[in-house]
Order: sequence, then C-alpha cells, then structure tokens
Amino acid sequence: MKQRFRCSGCGEVHLAWMGQCSGCGQWGLISEEPLAPHATSNYDPPVLLSKVKRRRERRLTSGVSGFDDLLGDGFVLGSVVLVSGEPGVGKSSLILGMSSKIMESTSSLYISAEETSLQLAERAERLTGSFDQLLVLSTRDSDQALAAIESTQARFIVIDSLQALAIGVALMKEFVDAVVKVAKQRELVVVVIGQVTKDGDLLGPRYVEHMVDASLMLEPTGAPGVRRLMVRKNRFGPSDGVRRLSLESSGIHMIEESNRLEGTPEVGRAWAGVRVGRLAQIVEVNALVGAKSKGRLLSRGIEVDRVRYLLSVIDKHCDLDLSDREVLVAIPSGGVVVDPRIDLALAIALVSSRRGQALRRPLLACAEIGLLGELIADDAIRGLTQALPVPPGEIITPQTRPYLRDVLEELGLYKSERLQVVGL
Repeated sequence: MKQRFRCSGCGEVHLAWMGQCSGCGQWGLISEEPLAPHATSNYDPPVLLSKVKRRRERRLTSGVSGFDDLLGDGFVLGSVVLVSGEPGVGKSSLILGMSSKIMESTSSLYISAEETSLQLAERAERLTGSFDQLLVLSTRDSDQALAAIESTQARFIVIDSLQALAIGVALMKEFVDAVVKVAKQRELVVVVIGQVTKDGDLLGPRYVEHMVDASLMLEPTGAPGVRRLMVRKNRFGPSDGVRRLSLESSGIHMIEESNRLEGTPEVGRAWAGVRVGRLAQIVEVNALVGAKSKGRLLSRGIEVDRVRYLLSVIDKHCDLDLSDREVLVAIPSGGVVVDPRIDLALAIALVSSRRGQALRRPLLACAEIGLLGELIADDAIRGLTQALPVPPGEIITPQTRPYLRDVLEELGLYKSERLQVVGL
C-alpha cells in the first residue's frame, strides 16, 4: 500500500526521507497521512472482441485547423493529452489560445499550480477569445485538484503543471492514474502540461508518457516568437505531425506552410521537396560559402552532421574543396528538416554559393545522396512529389539514378569532361 506524508510546516504532501520534508527541508514535522480507501470495483469478465460495441470517436475541436489536424481532428473525449516543453516556451499560452473556442461553449476547468487566479485572468485577457465557461482553481494540492475535477461538470480540463501539483515519483504516478481513470469514466478531455529536463525529456517518470493518450512537445525554433509543436505519441491520430505557430500579443496563430515553388533564383538558394512528419512540403534552402576561415560551420534547421557529410561528398566527387571555408546553411522559414531527401537541394545551394552562380529557374530537388555521390532512389519519392503542386518538368528526382556531378552539370553549375544522360 502506498504511503503519503503531510508536513505541518508547509502543508504539502511529500514522500518522507528520514523525517525531513522534501518540500521545505524542515525536520520533525512529518506525519503519516493514510490514503482514502478505494471502493472495491465489481469484476468485469472478459468479452469477445467481436462482441464489443463500436462507435465513432467523439471529439472536441478547437476550430484551429492546423492544431486540430495534429491530433487527428481535435481532442478525443475520454483522453488525456500531455503538452510538454521547457519553462517559458509558451505552453500555458498555447493551451489557452488554442482552446478558447472550447472554453467559450463547453464547461471547462483550469487547475493552476504555478499561477494565481488573477494571473490566469490577466493572461486570458491578453489572448483573443472568450472564456465564458471556464472555471479556475489555483492550488498545489493534488487532492484538491482531484476533488475539483470530481465535483464540477467540466468536460475540458487543463492541469498546469503536473510537476508542480504532484511532487515526487510515487505521488505523480498516483495522480496520473486517478486523472486517467476519471477521464475514461466520464469521457472528459484532460490536458496535462509538463516540464522537461535540459535534455528535452519529460521531468518525472516515463510512466506518465505511457499512460497518456497523446503527447505533444512545444519547442523554440530560433526565430523570434515562432514555436514548433510536434506530436510524439497519439493513440487516436497521426503520431509524427509537426506544425509551426507564432506567439503574438493578440494570441496564438498557426503559420500556414506554403507548398508553392516560388521565389527568384539567387546564388545559394535552392528548393527541396521533403516530408515534415506526414506532410509533404516545399522548403527553401539557403547556403553561404564564404572566405577561408579554418572550416567554420553554422547550420540552422539542418543537422550539422548532414551538412558535413555533404561537404565531404562534394569535395570528393565534384572537385570542390570546402573544408577550409566558412559555411553557413539555413532553412529561412524557421523550420527543422530531418528528411534525408533534402540532400540534393542543400548540395545545389552549396555549389551555387561556391561558384557564385544561381539556378536558371526555380526547380524542386528531391533526393538523398550516397557516399559515392549517387542520388538514391526510393519508392516513396514518387508519392512525395505527386503530393506537391509542382509540374514534373520542374522536379529533379533520381529516376535514372544519376550522380550529383551530372545533375550539377545539367544545371550549369559544374563542367566535366564526362557526359551522361540524366532524367530531370
């Protein structure tokens, strides 16, 4: 049986360690507090899967298409959603801003262990939207929080934050279990805000992430006011979605991703067709190869190791030594791309900058590059390019498995004595 202890000094419930309160640090003030007895539940016998009654998932939608799409068309009733991120990244503002339509028409409860009711009211006032159906409770007592959930008729509940409300591994597990149980029984939507460590992992036991139905991560992008919201787990929808949003004084706004091949060709500019999560997107890639500076390399939005990899391939197979030059690469939209099919566009941008010559016209490059300088073909490229509104004549793909130097030659960025037919 789990044991809890309450400190008569600070009044908080903690795990005791040798009689010392882990909250205020005082000694001799710990007294055991027994758990409330749980009613014995009736035994539910197993049933045949074929006899289970099926029904369409009922959801609460925020009305913000980009946000609802991440969850698979909104919050599923009877689910617990974890939203995590580093302190100050905007988790509380995100949830208030994105769920204001829900809080306007659906009975809602916001439990805050970090802000007072007045501070919540001031935050809500800065955001656009109405919160007519929102109840607020400021407490750091997990029992009070559960009592409020049980006693109100709220169907949409926000807990901010888990680590401030349930301190300690044992209490956190117990609290999460209780929240999940009541959410399933009463078909509530519960959004739990969580803090992360400096390594980006949830602060607390991994048990929490296993128990919740969906897990979202809010991260900075490096661009002022722009955040990236990623799905790390989702039992009721896509589990790898990514969206960007802007935090503004008037509220939270989803950033519409452009899928048009637009812009004027310039030295060091190229365009890539990639997947970000499950979305097919066109992203612009910029590169600047500067003067000699002992190989200084800066990258924003693309893994540094991938840039180094391509620099070595270009050096070996395209007779361009960039090892001692300053190299800067970036995704100017503020996004982050991990799809290896960005390789060709990045290589084109690097060679364009080094040669001081721009593309003749905008072209979409979509291919991973191997160590031998070859463009690697895969079955998913056709589906990716078909999902983008770009004519086939404006897309470079490895249909005939050409080499990077041959593609550069066709684009006028490289001159070689070799000549091969390349399918562009």
